[in-house]
Amino acid sequence: MFVVVEPAEFFMHRVKLIFDVETPDSEDTEVREYLQQWELEPRYLFDDELEGRKCQVMQFGGCYLGRHLDELSKIQRKAVEVEVLTSEIEGHLDGLEVEGACLSQEAVKSTATALAPRFNEDSAFQANEEGELIAVLDRETVIAAARELITAGGNPN
Repeated sequence: MFVVVEPAEFFMHRVKLIFDVETPDSEDTEVREYLQQWELEPRYLFDDELEGRKCQVMQFGGCYLGRHLDELSKIQRKAVEVEVLTSEIEGHLDGLEVEGACLSQEAVKSTATALAPRFNEDSAFQANEEGELIAVLDRETVIAAARELITAGGNPN
């Protein structure tokens, strides 16, 4: 989901929530559920193509969404944190051997996904030079947690 805030007439603003139809982002379902829970209906709902991707656009008045923008932002931030952590953990686990065999790519992915919530704390994140969110985790701590998880649940190879 992309969020676009645009100026409108008379000191007002409009908010567009843009959803990629073919490859939804991880937070899309939770955002849609939040809108439904609070009975927030877009002023306009239409399909569009952005950067070659088919999208659904929900347009709201800024005042209408008001206090909900912060909650929507939190949903999006949480999803980004999980994606960033999962990617960082996968990098640490790539090539890891357990019981004499390398973890398969599928095992690396599933282990990283399972470990991401364990490492999701403020201290795990920094901004890079471009201001983008990155995860910074100690490799040995990640590997120890992975070995513990794998041992508890059996061999994921």
